[in-house]
Amino acid sequence: MKRILITIYFLVSAVIYVVLVGALVLFLGWVLSFFAGKQKARRFVLKQVKLFGKNTFRFMFCRVIALGLENYKPGTRYIVTPNHQSLMDIPLILGYIDPMPMVAKKELAWVPGVSWYIRYMRGIFLDRKNPSEGARVIREMMDLLRKGESFLIFPEGTRSEDGSVREFKTAAFKIAKKLGVKVLPVSIWGTMFLVPKKSLVLNPGTVLMKVHEPVDPAQFKDEVELAKAVEDTVRKGVEELKRLQ
Repeated sequence: MKRILITIYFLVSAVIYVVLVGALVLFLGWVLSFFAGKQKARRFVLKQVKLFGKNTFRFMFCRVIALGLENYKPGTRYIVTPNHQSLMDIPLILGYIDPMPMVAKKELAWVPGVSWYIRYMRGIFLDRKNPSEGARVIREMMDLLRKGESFLIFPEGTRSEDGSVREFKTAAFKIAKKLGVKVLPVSIWGTMFLVPKKSLVLNPGTVLMKVHEPVDPAQFKDEVELAKAVEDTVRKGVEELKRLQ
């Protein structure tokens, strides 16, 4: 019964916070852009997005342990590459590292509040059933990186059912090599337990995240070697976090 009450509380809070407060934040950002300039308005909105990421876990009564945050330098361009356990990985990165563009499945484009923030962060919606979409996503991702944006991408391509780290696909690492963008490996453990598979009831607990030292793509001969090195770093980090839980 306690878990059901927490679930109801979270869902109500999420709707109010994401949709109503989200609309207000974006409106205030729009108004602020006329008086303080677009850059200050954008910083205001992104600050609220970061707060939203952290509050997501507060609303779920979840404890977050974030290690290695000093390895992320605000204002530095990265390709951020976490392992993927749950949809909760996204607010975790946004709240405890920084809001940034990401690839999101096209279904989220129709979710009020969530879609607004993804668009504001210059995120890219992807139709995973359409193979030709990949080339477009890569072009748009490279364009954002060239403009100085960091980018969040899950190299496994999909969520891991058991939490284990799957093989990293090389597309993002090929971009890192081509543009000379540092890769920021991130290990995540525990988000998969918050909403167990085939269950709508929340399971509050502890989520752990470790931000590793940035990886310079110039130190590797190709994207395959780079992807394997980052994958190994993330996998070792996950094993370390499991022992801490």
